[in-house]
Amino acid sequence: MALAAAPTAGPSHGGLALTVSSAGGYDGTNQYEENAEHLRQLFSQSKLVSFSIAHIACSAGSSSGDNYMSVVKRVTISQAGKDQDPELAGSEIVTVIVKRQIASLSRRQLYRCEEAFSNEINAYRHLAPLLAAHSRHQLFPVCHIAESQDRRDAEGGEPIIVLQDLKAMGFRMKDRLAGLELSDCLLVMKKLAQLHAASLAAQELESSSFAFHADHLQEIVYCDEATDFYATILDTSVQQALESLGDANADDCLTTPIRLLEELRTNLFENLKHEINATAAAPNSVICHGDLWVNNIMFRSEPEEVIFFDLQAMRKSSPIFDILHFIYTSTRRPLRDVHTDTLLAAYSQALSEELRHQLEDTTAAERLEELCEAFSLQRLSSDYVRQVHYGLAIGMWILPAVTFDPNNLPNLDVMSEQNLTGKEIKCTQMLTSEYHMRIRELVMEFYELGYLQMQKETL
Repeated sequence: MALAAAPTAGPSHGGLALTVSSAGGYDGTNQYEENAEHLRQLFSQSKLVSFSIAHIACSAGSSSGDNYMSVVKRVTISQAGKDQDPELAGSEIVTVIVKRQIASLSRRQLYRCEEAFSNEINAYRHLAPLLAAHSRHQLFPVCHIAESQDRRDAEGGEPIIVLQDLKAMGFRMKDRLAGLELSDCLLVMKKLAQLHAASLAAQELESSSFAFHADHLQEIVYCDEATDFYATILDTSVQQALESLGDANADDCLTTPIRLLEELRTNLFENLKHEINATAAAPNSVICHGDLWVNNIMFRSEPEEVIFFDLQAMRKSSPIFDILHFIYTSTRRPLRDVHTDTLLAAYSQALSEELRHQLEDTTAAERLEELCEAFSLQRLSSDYVRQVHYGLAIGMWILPAVTFDPNNLPNLDVMSEQNLTGKEIKCTQMLTSEYHMRIRELVMEFYELGYLQMQKETL
């Protein structure tokens, strides 16, 4: 999750959008250590590799600030050539990504890291295989292991997720600060449409199985158990935005947008919570990624491809929330001003194409036109405007994580120990000039488009 402004933890799951220093409660080396013999046994039992494992080495699997809800490690598995040392040339080498729980128990409790990790295990065990069966495209990394306990003895062990190493396949992350180009965004929108189309196809063709697997997902942010904490976190993000706008309002040009944002602030989290949960049971709801921003997407240029990862916030809801989440966390206003309709049209076309491929010549073929119409550009545009306040909220929530100063990261373990209820969390991360520029850009966009003036009853 990505957690946003320190300490603004947001629905950037897989992040939630927050930033974590390697020193945050861990020894810089120890957080990436593993029991090599235990991994050797686990990998052998799971038939992860076809050879006899001779050597295992662990290193950091993500950069500082890229993950805060779990520890991500790159594990190198090697087989020595006959009579050779495993370090020498001639070894067969495989790399995988291993995800583990963070060590700090207080941080796990405060940010609901255990619930998020459990949800991601269920996403990979239950939903990823089902969706893959109804898609022509790879949506997520191949999951080798997703277990709540990594041992079968009396000790039980710890939760573990072992994934395909996308970097070894040529995938790379984009610079979150730069924002994505139109070509990148079109790839993401098409892949998102393919994900949602797989969900719709599974519901049409395997309704009972789909319901069974979807029931294993657990809402980790917009639920009663998390409301006190995350409502506080979101309100902190709004307050940061208001203070930033106030400091830039010397000529009073921001006075009206500030007033409108203050009015919108009331019950903002509860409104989002209601909409996200209400749409879960609505017709044409889908399995959503839940935290789709640039930090949870990897790109490859040859062949051109994108893959989504970090499924901690996966939920069943309206697809428009995935669309808004991505657009308002991973693009800049100049692109949105010109190409929002382009992105929505690309999504609509890709979803229609994928549905036709999956449902033609099946028992659900008679539903094709109805489903395609439900995701037409006109319908999507209407839903986009109706739920657009989610885009504003998630933008304010995640922007501190997008623009953070890597030399000034918060120590979340210390903060969690001091604020076990989350009620006293204060922002200690210095917001950057980039943040202040972008938050003004975001709020003025909503004001100039008339979105700030819309109250929920009129949406």
